Amino acid sequence: MKTIYSMGKGKYVILDSYESYPENRLGSIAIALLALLLATISGMALVGVDLTNINPQPVKSQPTITR
Repeated sequence: MKTIYSMGKGKYVILDSYESYPENRLGSIAIALLALLLATISGMALVGVDLTNINPQPVKSQPTITR
């Protein structure tokens, strides 16, 4: 919003003003947790951890018979 201030006879200053919103602590914490979650998932994918199968069962291999 533009506001015109008179600085004397024939002298004016036009200033722009915008609404300011107070910082919300809960919002900041939520953003930080979201960023941490995304970084964790990305890091796990980078090293090859399957998030959907945390406790994988070992696969028994069949012995190969050669003749």
